[in-house]
Amino acid sequence: MWTDESYRQELVNILQQRKLQPLFQPVLDFNTGSVQGYEALIRGPSDSPLHSPLVLFKVAHQCQLLPQLEMLCRELSIAAFAAAGVQGDLYLNVNPLLLLSDDHPSGLTLALLKKYQLNPSRVVIELSEQYQVDDSTVLINAVHHYRELGFRIAIDDLGSGFSGLKLWSELKPDLIKIDRYFISQVHADPTKKEFVRSIIALAKSTGSAVVAEGIETREELLLCQELGADYGQGYLLGRPNAVMSAVATGSYQLNPNQGSTPPNSTEQVGALLLSVPAVASMTTVAQLFDLFSKHPQWSSLAIVEDDQPVGIVQKSVLFELFSSPYGRALYEKKTVKALMDQDVVIVDEHCSLDQLSQQVTDQDDEGSWYFIVTRQQKYLGLGSVRALLKRITESKLQNARYANPLTLLPGNVPIYREIDGLLQRRKSFHIAYFDLNDFKPYNDTYGYSKGDLVIQLVAELLTSIAGADGHFVGHVGGDDFVVIFTSDNWQQLCQQVLNEFAERVLFYYETAHVQAGGIRSQNRSGEQVFYPLLSLAVGVVSPDPRLCSCHHDVAALASDAKTQAKKPQGNFLFISRRRGPGQHLVINEMTG
Repeated sequence: MWTDESYRQELVNILQQRKLQPLFQPVLDFNTGSVQGYEALIRGPSDSPLHSPLVLFKVAHQCQLLPQLEMLCRELSIAAFAAAGVQGDLYLNVNPLLLLSDDHPSGLTLALLKKYQLNPSRVVIELSEQYQVDDSTVLINAVHHYRELGFRIAIDDLGSGFSGLKLWSELKPDLIKIDRYFISQVHADPTKKEFVRSIIALAKSTGSAVVAEGIETREELLLCQELGADYGQGYLLGRPNAVMSAVATGSYQLNPNQGSTPPNSTEQVGALLLSVPAVASMTTVAQLFDLFSKHPQWSSLAIVEDDQPVGIVQKSVLFELFSSPYGRALYEKKTVKALMDQDVVIVDEHCSLDQLSQQVTDQDDEGSWYFIVTRQQKYLGLGSVRALLKRITESKLQNARYANPLTLLPGNVPIYREIDGLLQRRKSFHIAYFDLNDFKPYNDTYGYSKGDLVIQLVAELLTSIAGADGHFVGHVGGDDFVVIFTSDNWQQLCQQVLNEFAERVLFYYETAHVQAGGIRSQNRSGEQVFYPLLSLAVGVVSPDPRLCSCHHDVAALASDAKTQAKKPQGNFLFISRRRGPGQHLVINEMTG
């Protein structure tokens, strides 16, 4: 029979002998289909009555040993995560009440990260909403302190506890984790569905990413994706496990048509970041050799001066040098600058993968198998060229899978992913919807084969004018196209497309029809009607990422703009000032 005292003795024994098992549950990125991070969870010994975390933490609270338990959990989780050498973030649960305690050890988490060589930017501090916080000022200060050190903040179990929107408003978290109660059977419960929809919309308007917790069925997963959640977690996608996998381990695997996003023009270098420490330029070659020897998983290390990267050293070069007869004797006392390769690609974390690929390709020589990633010109980590090539290859394969067979341009799925990626990163953009006017009568007169040539003409113009300038060109289907502009020259490029189309489309008509200015064809009522020469209607909108939660909102805005562009005859550019759903239509400009 277990008494309060025997429970206490069992807990003390567990703490002293560090008999806790950290497990890790994957958090999946709905946009890439890959593992974004791992939430650290703790289990007691399997043969102990404190095996369950609920019992374990309850007893620790009763015995006033909760701080000791939590810090041990934190240390073991960080150590296991670092030893695994996986990419992605580490989610650490922190009881907010402990942050308010006067005896909470300051700086211990940061010291642990330094010990195990983990960057704080890879750690997400989860603050559970289940605990009532009376003094929010102290908590806010504690959170700001963590942020200044480089940590990100998440509110866990949103909707399950005391603080709710107040805590959200005060802490301004980087992530929101919706409690599993609201995810369970969300597809069958209209109230839960509206709650989740509202939370996601509010999160996007405030700059917070959303994690849907407790996903256990395919229906829950698909609805969470449809509503715009960024990440997912639950038994369907992966159970807690001591071994971390780079892919989903659950019974249901994400694939592109279920919401994953292959790399696209908006994906950034940060997605490939490897948290590898840098080496100061005054480090000796002998010290560098010892460092590589102690960490065989490292194949290259960046060299920095005042935290700014100046080059890179490859382990293979160093080890080959030391294997030569006089290599060690000649170089071991020199600084690493003697072996440093300065011809290395250095890019900001927000650089797109397309831009990075171009830089790697433009290198004069073979270069390194790694590139250096910076944040505000300071060293952040390394990236693998091999991983970059793999990502780009996957992107091309996925785009080919969903490409329009006539034009080979990306179809609806890649278009939606591109839009959602821009919205999630709060990046401003303009979307232009191109549609041919009076295309059906042309097909009826000249045949579908000639009509296909006209569609290919539009594709060619958009690709050569807008695509060549780095903008995303997609083929919605039929005679509908979209261009996603991310620079301010969109209006000039749209007008150029209209002008060139007006000139070149004449070659797709017989001379008599050109002279007549159009063709006669039967309408749907069987009557002969005169139709003018083919023209392009272009509707342009500039969605506000704070107002549009997903591609559905943007598509509705673009469709409305296209409808307005088709009202006048001839080649017209319509510019709408609507920036989000529910706003009244405002005509900004029409040009012909």
